[in-house]
Amino acid sequence: MSIFCYSQKILNPFRGVMNIISIGGADAVTIDGINWTLYIHDNFDCPIDDPEEFFEIEMPDIRFGDWSREDGFRASPLIASYHYNEIQAIGHVLLEALDKHADECPFPFNDKYELWLLDRENDEPLALLASVCQKEEIFTPENLSWEAGLRCKQEFLRDYPLADSEVDCAGELLNRLINQRAGDNPSAQWFFRDELNDGTGMDGINLDQRLHGRKLSSRMFPKMLVQRYWQNHTESSLFNDFISWLSPYLLVLDYLRDRQREALEQTARQHALLVDRLYLLYPKIINRQAINAARVEARLRKSV
Repeated sequence: MSIFCYSQKILNPFRGVMNIISIGGADAVTIDGINWTLYIHDNFDCPIDDPEEFFEIEMPDIRFGDWSREDGFRASPLIASYHYNEIQAIGHVLLEALDKHADECPFPFNDKYELWLLDRENDEPLALLASVCQKEEIFTPENLSWEAGLRCKQEFLRDYPLADSEVDCAGELLNRLINQRAGDNPSAQWFFRDELNDGTGMDGINLDQRLHGRKLSSRMFPKMLVQRYWQNHTESSLFNDFISWLSPYLLVLDYLRDRQREALEQTARQHALLVDRLYLLYPKIINRQAINAARVEARLRKSV
């Protein structure tokens, strides 16, 4: 039986990472490194005890249950099915893989195909919209709008002075600035990111064909997944504040330089509850004192 352990970014809005343990027809997924949800998928072959023995079933995706190292397995109710025994067998194979590999989390990122919204002025990557693990999974989104997210609209810089009467919060202003910079008829392009994080341009949406096949250095892609450099100082400051606010999530990225990671760790210290929820997914910690201080603060706040 093949077991594949990997990570994939949660995008538009960016909300961290999913770590996944897959046995082909079934996956265990976590977004915090502690609590896992087990799913069994449709149309697959999966081995049981004998590597020569496979069974094939067709069914909709099923939530098999939840698991954590501390609490063990909690089965989800299963609708009576002709394939009940097969579902149970697959689920227990997945449980064995989970018990064996859960503590190895976080896993390497596998979503090497990325869809970037492009700057209308220079066709450079502006903001990351989506990512997939396989070329066959590449899709055309319904719209090309970048989204800061509901939590951002509710929590980010709630007292920010707004000069634009058409937006009612700093999060909406972020959306407006990015999507205006992309233009009225925005373009987006899929890139394959190699082991050096350089990108090879692929197909896109509203894309000039001259851009197909272009090669971009890793430095051309915003490290924090959205462009932080603007001609207007006020706008640059707003996006830098946004990146600081997003820092507990950004720390899950595995390509950050130590200097970048340490700076994010310092700002993440201000978001103790998020750091405490996500720190197991950080591939590296530079300033352990800052992370530990955030976790202590989180425990004190949760005990009140």
